[in-house]
Amino acid sequence: MPSIRTFAIIGVSETKSLFLAKQIAKTNQVLLFDLNAATLLEVQTQILLENPEANVEMMICPTNASWEADVIILSNYAATDTNLAEKVRKVATGKVVLVLVNEMNPVIFENPADKFQLLFPFSKVIQSIESTDDLKESLFLKGNDADALKTILTLFAGIGFKTNILI
Repeated sequence: MPSIRTFAIIGVSETKSLFLAKQIAKTNQVLLFDLNAATLLEVQTQILLENPEANVEMMICPTNASWEADVIILSNYAATDTNLAEKVRKVATGKVVLVLVNEMNPVIFENPADKFQLLFPFSKVIQSIESTDDLKESLFLKGNDADALKTILTLFAGIGFKTNILI
């Protein structure tokens, strides 16, 4: 994984997305998008207060944020919002798309990883599933691209997550 990448985090109002934004902004550029403009401003301000050197930018359009990013992170609600997902899909070709799924609020599909891969057919879709309430306790990754899995596994390990790959 190159030393600095650009991450688009779509849906920063969810706890896990906010935590990832703060952690990723310590070493990488972060583009933030949320449907709630007040939350977006609050998150950017919070990150910059905690880390004044962070390269974090608010984006008013999910398409622009995703287009500029190397890795796109979709919160649970962003992945299940058809209109929002379609805007991201248009510019996600060849990129890693990480979908955050909370076990407590699972996305209702027969096979979520396959469903997301169909939604993003030309992307490297990785699904992250929480196993408990504690974000650092354990996360599971699922996806079909070995390099993308390695990228996200390395990112999560650097943040301090205990992460396993589901086959």
